[in-house]
Amino acid sequence: MPVPRTVNVAVLGAGGAAQVVHLPILKRLRDVTVAGLVDTDVVKARTIAERFEIDAVASTLDELADQAAFDAVLVCSPTSEHESGVLSALALGAHVMCERPFVSESATARRLIDAASEAGRELMVANNLRYRFDLRAIKHFVASQEVGSVNHIRSIWLNRRSRRPRRGWRRDPARAGGGVLMDLGAQALDVLLWILDYPAVERLCARLHGEGEVETAASVHLGLEGGISATVEVTWELIDERDRHSVVVLGNRGSAYSYPLQLLATTESGVMDVTPPMDRPPAELYTDSYRQEWGDFLRYVRGEKPLEAHEDQVRLIEVLEACYRSAREGHEVAL
Repeated sequence: MPVPRTVNVAVLGAGGAAQVVHLPILKRLRDVTVAGLVDTDVVKARTIAERFEIDAVASTLDELADQAAFDAVLVCSPTSEHESGVLSALALGAHVMCERPFVSESATARRLIDAASEAGRELMVANNLRYRFDLRAIKHFVASQEVGSVNHIRSIWLNRRSRRPRRGWRRDPARAGGGVLMDLGAQALDVLLWILDYPAVERLCARLHGEGEVETAASVHLGLEGGISATVEVTWELIDERDRHSVVVLGNRGSAYSYPLQLLATTESGVMDVTPPMDRPPAELYTDSYRQEWGDFLRYVRGEKPLEAHEDQVRLIEVLEACYRSAREGHEVAL
């Protein structure tokens, strides 16, 4: 039976990602209904549901399924709970969007992607940076070969130190699977590899910093197939007046920078700025990336786009595992 045009979405996890990003967007999307909100803290879930005018609240997806029908599930619970959430959603016949970081172990990533394929459902990891206008422009610039052969690519995600001590599940290694490398590094590394069409990582060396249970800063140097070098730098503890997020691509005929977006290419008359016009502030780029991400996911759900098995997400977690092994053992690791 074809999925109706109106898509009913259940939200699993009533934390910050749901409240600040996803629910405001879902409530504004045409032909989308938030079928219900699921969280083990039912009191909190009811309060948030009232704010967003969501009728159904439950402590589990199975419980919600007795109250309301849904075609898709957004999983935005702590990382350690992603596996059970994804499997529950698939068992109920739903398509799944899972927040990043996907999971902390590559074997788990493989099981979930295989489970989605067997169920005939889409399992999409919410890598919203792939939908940013500036980063998509850089990917197109690289694919068009205007940059020439890529020599080096750098991805940084540096967040300012909070005035208040950071707490919550992201500081719990058992629930988060790691610290800032898992939290911010997963997205910084994913977008770097995605821009290059996910080349193989041949070797890497990682360093972690921080005095608590999890790392609060990390740097990774990678050797990619084709002789490309790459670096990833992330922190929760930047000493600055603002956060700093950027991607830099250096080629033998051009270079690319975000944000602000700038694309430079060598022409017969010299170096030319070929940057497409963009007048969006950073906050709008960020919000719009989530809207574009939801639009893409809904095309899978409605059958307007063939289902995909996102094998690159298994490879991403394998690289993150190698990063932690390199940092733990204190030397370069070959993949």
